Amino acid sequence: MNSHILLFANKIDLDVIGAMSSFVTPFGVKVALFVSNIGSPYSFLLLAIAAVMIFWLYKKPYYLIQFIVTLGVGYLSVYVLKILIAKPRPVAALIQVGGYSFPSGHATVATLFCSLLIFAYKDHIKNVFLRLLFIIILSISALAISFSRVYLSVHYLSDVVVGIILGLLISSLSVFIFENFFRKKELNID
Repeated sequence: MNSHILLFANKIDLDVIGAMSSFVTPFGVKVALFVSNIGSPYSFLLLAIAAVMIFWLYKKPYYLIQFIVTLGVGYLSVYVLKILIAKPRPVAALIQVGGYSFPSGHATVATLFCSLLIFAYKDHIKNVFLRLLFIIILSISALAISFSRVYLSVHYLSDVVVGIILGLLISSLSVFIFENFFRKKELNID
């Protein structure tokens, strides 16, 4: 049963890479590379430092600690899974990248980062339209970063989908743990 699922996923991965190649254009590669670079570890490090400084300035230690811990868990999870699974990257990549393919670190961290920002700030935006716009922009950003990796053929679709799921699982678990065990103590809620 498991081997059938893996074979089916592998077939979909190869079909998507093959179909994607017919949509590749020089301009599309430039756009995908730009979007992908926004999701690079270096860019997210700078964005994370900015977010941490904002949490610090606005005296939100709960979000600051949650943000640092959760991103650290995300990076560590991706690193360990890449080593344990050791899935090679697609051979027809449009850019040079090293390391293993599964799961996509860009997809995991973009999903984590954006979902944590949504969680931290959505309730502070009182205007319903602006709150929805904030959520949509961050969600589209995470998806664009994730799928730019498939367009560039440096990840298979399954790498990105699992990266998104992993990011959502880690951020959901983080919100649950921090809300139920740490935030209640910070707010003195029993």
